[in-house]
Amino acid sequence: MEAIGVLMTYPMSSYLEQELDKRFNLFRLWNLPQKNDFFKENSGSIRAVVGNANAGADRELIDSLPALEIVSNFSVGLDKVDLGHCKQKGIRVTNTPDVLTEDVADLAIGLMLATLRGICECDRYVRAGLWKKGDFKLTTKFSGKKVGIIGLGRIGTAIAKRAEAFNCPISYYSRSQKPETNYIYFPSVVELASHCDILVVACALTAETRHIINRQVIDALGPKGFLINIGRGPHIDEHELVSALVERRIAGAGLDVFEKEPHVPEELFGLDNVVLLPHVASGTVETRNAMADLVVGNLEAHFSKKPLLTPVELDKRFNLFRLWNFPQKNDFFKDNSGSIRAVVANVNVGANRELIDSLPALEIVSCYSVGLDKVDLRHCKQKGIRVTNTPDVLTDDAADLAIGLMLTTLRGISECDRYVRGGLWKKGDFKLTTKFSGKKVGIIGLGRIGTAIAKRAEAFNCPISYYSRSQKPESKYKYFPSVVELASDCDILVVACALTEETRHIINRQVIDALGPKGFLINIGRGPHIDEPELVSALVERRIAGAGLDVYENEPHVPEELFGLDNVVLVPHIGSGTVETRIVMADLVVGNLEAHFSNNPLLTPVV
Repeated sequence: MEAIGVLMTYPMSSYLEQELDKRFNLFRLWNLPQKNDFFKENSGSIRAVVGNANAGADRELIDSLPALEIVSNFSVGLDKVDLGHCKQKGIRVTNTPDVLTEDVADLAIGLMLATLRGICECDRYVRAGLWKKGDFKLTTKFSGKKVGIIGLGRIGTAIAKRAEAFNCPISYYSRSQKPETNYIYFPSVVELASHCDILVVACALTAETRHIINRQVIDALGPKGFLINIGRGPHIDEHELVSALVERRIAGAGLDVFEKEPHVPEELFGLDNVVLLPHVASGTVETRNAMADLVVGNLEAHFSKKPLLTPVELDKRFNLFRLWNFPQKNDFFKDNSGSIRAVVANVNVGANRELIDSLPALEIVSCYSVGLDKVDLRHCKQKGIRVTNTPDVLTDDAADLAIGLMLTTLRGISECDRYVRGGLWKKGDFKLTTKFSGKKVGIIGLGRIGTAIAKRAEAFNCPISYYSRSQKPESKYKYFPSVVELASDCDILVVACALTEETRHIINRQVIDALGPKGFLINIGRGPHIDEPELVSALVERRIAGAGLDVYENEPHVPEELFGLDNVVLVPHIGSGTVETRIVMADLVVGNLEAHFSNNPLLTPVV
């Protein structure tokens, strides 16, 4: 296939470029200053276009390529592709849907979550007031990542145990294979690095392990790999690591130790792909590869006369109206209300009575969320309008973030990161923080997400209790019939229930006082679950120990009194904010619409 011309419209993924270069004659459109001359010379040899959400294939590009057979998109969205023109010309289109031991191990997991989920960067983002200007970028999923551990001693084993609770496959390197373990063994660090997504340094520092992380290991880990060091600074060739982070030759790093403590390379302070902690361990882009593989796989399938992996059925797409693009909404509804048969909603804007009544042909509301508090379900039911949501797919991400917020809040990870970046470590050690392992975790709402949080927290030896509307007979966890009783019996109270009239302000002054000055509050539910002025008052007055918050009452407005506090971690509603999960959610939204209009059973019906 080397002679087949493929035109890439926009820089998307170095991995994708490498894979395309191996198989095809790849042209990079953005590298061509004289595009007219290029098309004159090469248009007849280009049989495929690779586009994405920034630059796809419009009518002009399609018409300039007479030999074009397929547009393979490095995206789910297809708004940059002229689907109608592709259909007319018979061009195929695809997309990409689908004591010390415990503390150190806890911090290792905390660093993984903080680094992959961007928790520290999120905290800076909210404190700077940037959320009002736009949503935070999507981050990287943690659950299911391959974790490679250098040193499977007590700490390494404890890390593995915790990571398994997140469905992470475990592999390891040590001086010799451990016959008592089922984890995959690699006889060298390079082999381990090349087979893992997250590489964790957890071995003793000896002459043999000094600079065990060198250029070769870093390159084997690669641009989608993450490095976590809770061992010792000299385990890593720091100069090589700094270079790799600056050049993005690895995806990111979570570092608790450094070669010349407390001196930290200043080149790291401005980077957003590193979390920096001042040696506090005992101080109490994957989907894109899969997307690239789909792009390449679809091209290979097409040119080998095999079925496409992810074909776009052009007859089943929709006439999409973006409501936010219409300043004169009354005029828009006058002109178009009769043709609109579906609404796509989310946690910010849904389908209230007014919108429903303004669309006489409305048949279905397909929600890009689990929560349905922005949809008038009763009115939908009265009018026979179907409603769907996106359950299950964001369970892992929301549960991961809940644990990440617990670890970041109790262990002061975000504050530590600011401490190191501010150059304060040279003036003295960071204060001691609070141990997480063994803390009593109380969960409000033992549904899918609450259960997933419990499973993960159990890996940290945390006793679990819960409150829900009724006791769960299938659950082994301790049940409390009221939130006040639950709060008074736990160290960490997690809000993971749906928002209803009954659960609005379920966290009030009485609950906060029951939690007390040593208790922590985590909210990954909805902002109105908490009486926000009462929480702000409690945090300012230190009537509770701290809080980790993903949601707020009046998003994106966050109480400014919180911005200067060191006992709160603030993230901008990113519970499901990973590329992987958002793609699956989008597929569910579209799948429900296609099912409805094809008279097939809905995938995730609510009403």
